[in-house]
Amino acid sequence: MFRRFLRRVLPRREHLDARWYLRPFRALLHDPALWAVHRRGVTRAFALGVFIAFLPITPLQLPLLAGVTIWWRVNLPVAVVAVFLNNPLTLIQLYYLNYRVGTWLLGREPVGFPETFSLQLMVDQLAKIGAPLFLGAVVVGGLAAAIAYAGSNGLWRLALLWRFRRRSRRQRERLQQL
Repeated sequence: MFRRFLRRVLPRREHLDARWYLRPFRALLHDPALWAVHRRGVTRAFALGVFIAFLPITPLQLPLLAGVTIWWRVNLPVAVVAVFLNNPLTLIQLYYLNYRVGTWLLGREPVGFPETFSLQLMVDQLAKIGAPLFLGAVVVGGLAAAIAYAGSNGLWRLALLWRFRRRSRRQRERLQQL
């Protein structure tokens, strides 16, 4: 059931072969493991996408995700969908959460918002918030990825269990009708 849903929703490799901007990567994208819809590949891809979504490297998230997904040979479309957890509506909240967790872990006081903005002030502020932001991103992203992996794995197993129970119930009903 869950597998059928994913196969219906996710794009197919043949559909992406027709895209002109993916032609240079055609040899890499022909690996069947990148498109396989099985529990291990999908749950790992979801966790990987969630982890990379928390990293404060917004313009580089998709290239990093594509490289790691191809290297680990997990489901590429699921990982891409998961990385969009970080979108323009959630970007500020996720990065602020990462920063606050990083300052807490490092034992620092959070830097307040400046009253005026200039390029020099932004560079100085970035130097102060960089370490807590990246540390918090790794910690929060790791926790979120672990929760995403456990949750998606558990949901997959529950769906499979429900399917087997439904199948055995139907078989019992058929045997009773005979």
